[in-house]
This record gives sequence, C-alpha cells and structure tokens, in this order.
Amino acid sequence: MAFDNKYYSAAEAEMSSLRAENTRTLAAHENEIKTKHPEIAALSDALAGTSAKLFMLISDKSGDISTKLAQLEQENLSIQAQLKAALKKHGYEENYLEPIYSCKRCKDTGIAYGKRCSCFMEKVKKAASDDLNKSSPLRLCSFKDFSLSYYDDTLIAGIGTTARKIMEYNLSVCRKYADDFHLPYKSLLMRGKTGLGKTHLSLSIASEVLAKGYSVIYGSAPDIFRRIEKEHFNNQSDEETLDMVIKADLLVLDDVGAEFESKFYVSAMYNIINDRMNASMPTIVSTNLEHSELGKRYGERTYSRLSTMDELFFAGSDVRIKKAEQM
Repeated sequence: MAFDNKYYSAAEAEMSSLRAENTRTLAAHENEIKTKHPEIAALSDALAGTSAKLFMLISDKSGDISTKLAQLEQENLSIQAQLKAALKKHGYEENYLEPIYSCKRCKDTGIAYGKRCSCFMEKVKKAASDDLNKSSPLRLCSFKDFSLSYYDDTLIAGIGTTARKIMEYNLSVCRKYADDFHLPYKSLLMRGKTGLGKTHLSLSIASEVLAKGYSVIYGSAPDIFRRIEKEHFNNQSDEETLDMVIKADLLVLDDVGAEFESKFYVSAMYNIINDRMNASMPTIVSTNLEHSELGKRYGERTYSRLSTMDELFFAGSDVRIKKAEQM
C-alpha cells in the first residue's frame, strides 16, 4: 500500500539519524584504539591500505593482474586475522573496528535488492501509526492507577457476587494479558455500561504492549471509522488507516457502538474483525452494548466473531461520577 509522503520523510530522517549515530560510535571506537592501542590502529590502517591497493590494481589495464590479486587477497586475509586476534587479546569484540549497521540487510540505506528494505517500511508504518495514535491517551493509563475502591462490595442481585470481585477478576485478567502478550494471541471483548473502567484497562494493556516493542493502534470506533470512510471515498490515501488497523500487532477498538449507524461502518467493522481473526491478530473491543444489541447492529457474521473473544463483563457504578464527587 502507499503511505503519505510525510511518513516516508519521517522514516528517512530516522535512518539518517541511525547512520549518524553509528558513524559517531565507530569514530569513538577508532579513537579509543588509536589512543590506547596504537599497534592495533596500525593493523587497521594496513587493512585499509590493502583496499586502496585493490582499487588501484583493478584500475590497472597494463596486463594480467590475477597473480597480484591473489597475493593481495592473502595479504588482506593475514592482516584481518592479526587484527581480530589483537582485538580479542585486549578484550574487544573481533568486529570492534568494522562499520556498524542497525540493519545488516540494507546497511542502513533503506534499500535492499533494489527495493525498500523491510526495516525502512517498519519505520514508515510506525510513523503512520504514531500519527494515528497521537490524539489518544496511550501512555496516560496504567494498572497501578486502577483502584478497586470505587467498586461496591455488596452482593449484586441475581449474580451472587460483588462489583468489586468482578472488577478484581477483570484487573487480574488484563494484567496477565499484558504480561503474557505475544503473537499470535487471543482477543478480548470488554462489555459493560459507561464509566466502569473499560477504557482504563484497555489503555493499560496497550501501554505495556507498546513498551514491549509491538505496534499498537488505539482509537475510538467513531474516530477510526470516520478516518476509514474519508480515505475510502476521497481515494487519496489508499485507505492507509484501514491497512494499519488490520495489520497492527494489537488493535484496541474502544467505544464500539457509539459511532453513527451506517452500512459502511457495519461493513468496516466486519472487515476489521474478520481480517484480524483470520490472521490470528489480537483485538480488544470495548462496548456499552448488550449481546442482542451487538447482533442487531453489526449482523450475525460480525457478532459470531465477537462472541468467540474472551469476554470481560464490567459491573458497578460510574467511576467517573464517583471521582468527580470526591473532588
């Protein structure tokens, strides 16, 4: 798929920064060796000299150079062996004076075998997902900030347990989900009335998964669907939001059911859930809707997929109201 040029520019800038940092690190290595171990530096200079000799020899059109090339190759290999042995003797890695690359495949150029390297495209995707997430409070929630004190400790009629017990269980499940996260992984359906902590716990999971280095897309269903709809109908961005939402390591789709009802949104919901499930990519869906309402709104195909997710039911009274009353 095609991404907006600004994401390619961001990736180019990151690659440039990586090259500059690696160049500085190598220069520091060379300066250290030159200062502390001049005999090793001399070997390194001699090795560089063989490369210059090779260039001159290849440029020489005067006759047969095969014998000279063989001799130069043996000289080069001998110096390499001496250099590695000397470095190892003084406690350095054998490649301490070799060029440093964050990506061995493209050598930090962003191009491998005539096309964009996978490392470069990962940076493009990250820039795009960061842009999509920039308005979400991804790092503002954590498990340690989730307090069970806001949940009632009296028995709920017809259920036989308390809101606090239910939420204590939900908290433990979400902690374990974040701790054990890997790919492929299971999906979660968080269901319950507004203000009961669905967003807080889903954001806490997202923050920890993001910190582990996975790609995470977090967004409310209304915002995500509006972006997808806009890109679909103006045909200018090649529907990059839909592609990112489907391919993210973890998708957190919050407030499902709060979006405007439309056939397009219903179709988008099915495509997202179905494609991610087929690819065994985990999704966290939070909603205020009852099971019957989910089936009625999104249709049997989508509902059947949602019903296969591990479900967490949220109980209690609106926490946000209780917090406001205590202020």
